[in-house]
Amino acid sequence: MGLLQASCAATAEALSDRLDDELRGLRRLRIASHLARCGRCREALSSLARLVRTLGTIGDAEPVEGGSVVDEVLGRIRGGSAADGNR
Repeated sequence: MGLLQASCAATAEALSDRLDDELRGLRRLRIASHLARCGRCREALSSLARLVRTLGTIGDAEPVEGGSVVDEVLGRIRGGSAADGNR
């Protein structure tokens, strides 16, 4: 593998850092070069970015009396809240 080449595995490990703009130097160039050539890794990056955006829209879950944070999150995903009985 050449100096500016990264594998799919190395790129997958760096996707979060790429989204957070935390890659620097040669590592940044290697990942950018790989993403320019590899559609599968570009799709993984796009999918991760969509997931992060979606999770950002959920907001802070407040504890619900008689429920759990998991119940609250599932209720919000389903369009209600755990207190509404939308489980």
